[in-house]
Amino acid sequence: MPEGKLLHLNGLRVFTVAAAHLNFAQAAKELNVSPSAVSHQIRTLEEYLGTRLFLREAKQLALTQEGAHLYHRLTGPFRDIGTAIDQIRQQSDSRQVNLICRPFFSSFWLASRLQSFWAEHPRISLNLIHQNHLSPHDFDRAAMAVVWGKTPPDNMSHVPLVVGGLSPIMHVSLAGRMGVPQKPEDLKRFTLLHEENRVGWTEWFEHAGVAPVEGLQSHLIDDTNVRYQSMISGQGVMLGAARLLRPQIESGELIQPFDIVLSSFRYWLVWPEGRTLNTRCLQLLAWLQKEAALTGTGGEP
Repeated sequence: MPEGKLLHLNGLRVFTVAAAHLNFAQAAKELNVSPSAVSHQIRTLEEYLGTRLFLREAKQLALTQEGAHLYHRLTGPFRDIGTAIDQIRQQSDSRQVNLICRPFFSSFWLASRLQSFWAEHPRISLNLIHQNHLSPHDFDRAAMAVVWGKTPPDNMSHVPLVVGGLSPIMHVSLAGRMGVPQKPEDLKRFTLLHEENRVGWTEWFEHAGVAPVEGLQSHLIDDTNVRYQSMISGQGVMLGAARLLRPQIESGELIQPFDIVLSSFRYWLVWPEGRTLNTRCLQLLAWLQKEAALTGTGGEP
């Protein structure tokens, strides 16, 4: 097609929408432009063709004979163009896997391993959606999710992914000011950083064989990343996933005072029961399991 004719493709598209509605205002709404923009495109197209396409009456539009001829010749090609675009978008979307992740898991476990995933699966586009809480409606936009807890949510297919290994964790700056607790009871001298409730700390003390103690202060912080930032600022002691924080512990930045680990909590990979995972989702699942096994953080409960 000569280049000059290509300049009028947008006008032809505007014409087909206006011809379908016989109303410039409705056409403008569908095209997300102003009615004056529609009028301008139609006027420019009519000037190029040298003929009128619409009969403009007081309250209604009607197609001229030339307009009706052009409309019937254009509807098929534009429909085919739309179909071709939809097919390409579907093929592109099929390469994408949407995965819901807890931000802390993504920051301290997944992010450093993504290069390995991309190297193994360059044709998969991984879209990470970060949030702390999960609802069934979230699976309308994601194939799978990484969740935290003792057990996976009800009505979910699941695989165990990463063992939590919860243990008291403190920053070296806090230890420098207040010392390192030598026994669980010593934690009463420290501010304890809780999740949205005190269940985790209560279970850890019971697992340690002592009655739960009240810290000097207790703060409830439901976001793990915020709780972690409070801990590394020297504001208190948190129950942290020691395996995920192993590099920081080994470097001396963080201190794990006790080898007592509450291992009942873990990260799970879940998806709705009855959902058939496509090939790319299965490849992601297999890669996550392999990485968890390689780093010693996976395994059955």
